Amino acid sequence: MCIFEFIYFSRPDSYIFGAPVHTVRKELGRQLAWEAPAPGDAVVPVPDSANVASLGYAEVSRIPYDQGLIRNHYVGRTFIEPAQQIRDFGTKIKLNPVRSSINGKRIVLVDDSIVRGTTLRKIAKMLRDTGAKEIHVRISSPPHRWPCYYGIDFATRKELVASDHSREEVRKHLGVDSLEYISLEGLMKSVRSVGADFCTACFDGRYPLPVGKDQSKDSLEGSVHGAGR
Repeated sequence: MCIFEFIYFSRPDSYIFGAPVHTVRKELGRQLAWEAPAPGDAVVPVPDSANVASLGYAEVSRIPYDQGLIRNHYVGRTFIEPAQQIRDFGTKIKLNPVRSSINGKRIVLVDDSIVRGTTLRKIAKMLRDTGAKEIHVRISSPPHRWPCYYGIDFATRKELVASDHSREEVRKHLGVDSLEYISLEGLMKSVRSVGADFCTACFDGRYPLPVGKDQSKDSLEGSVHGAGR
């Protein structure tokens, strides 16, 4: 079973693998706050997929939750767009900052994942331009270091920003004051009530079906990856 259904893909009102997505995502946020506290005046989610995790983070951290970013719901999910130019354009028209919630404040920005890093970098710049005093990014999934061969649009390994960059290098790339991820152990602890086996290959490289170490994702897209869509 794909762990990313709980992290990102499924709607929060869904009930999958025997558990409510909303409950699991909130627990991810709680676990993230326990593992990676941050100084802040407001917990701001990257809407909409990080909304529930942000509620859990705010609950444990006792930092007020605020919708400092408003999403245009006529724009789809930029993460799965086929080209970077389309993803960049989508981000520009997808999100708008609420100045009264951002200006002069230390923002704890919660997102569900960092894949390529381009979208979050643009959001961080948007917050800076809106007057954010500090930006502390907290991610409710571990670093993505490996591509998915089973149908999820995770890029080739060379495109995954965490695959060959340290957390500090990613932080500098994003232009934020701090960056922390939930641990893989914390992620699995948050879904333990489900009692199911999950694929976590995008985090740890342990694929349920063998993938040749010398194979690139590009060479397999017409077979393994394409067949899984």
